Amino acid sequence: MGATNADARGGRRRRRGGGVALIGATAIVALLSAAGCGGGSGGAGSGGKESAPAFVQRITTEFSRGQAGRLWDELAPADQAIVTRARYAACQGNEGFTLKSVKVLDSYSEPVDVDGSSERSDAVTLRVTSDTGVTTATIHAVPSSGGWHWILSSADRAAFAAGKCA
Repeated sequence: MGATNADARGGRRRRRGGGVALIGATAIVALLSAAGCGGGSGGAGSGGKESAPAFVQRITTEFSRGQAGRLWDELAPADQAIVTRARYAACQGNEGFTLKSVKVLDSYSEPVDVDGSSERSDAVTLRVTSDTGVTTATIHAVPSSGGWHWILSSADRAAFAAGKCA
């Protein structure tokens, strides 16, 4: 995100050059690593005005457009402390994919492990259809600072902490 088929940020991906180029439907899986985004019973609850499912759909669209800077802005503050906005954007390469549809299949509260600590999150299961296929993934959103944020997977967190691209 944590995830049924893959994690939000640590899902299946193809690497090109020094950065990560996420391909098609599998891209959203890579978006939010071990947790990602989600929405507790679908309400706005502790995540602010936007519901967790709406947040997950929005960041999936941002990811499809290659908007790495915007995605970093919505990364959990603890993960922002690990990787700068410029480094995250450089590693992502601002490459997008053709998003055909995003459908929320389920939304529920679920704790998620964030670097050894259990955090409250809302899990959102999505079916994403892109130019390269269909992917179903469960992504977690964590509430922070009056809104939803996504988190890096533990593998991506370790890579960025080591000064490498995830």
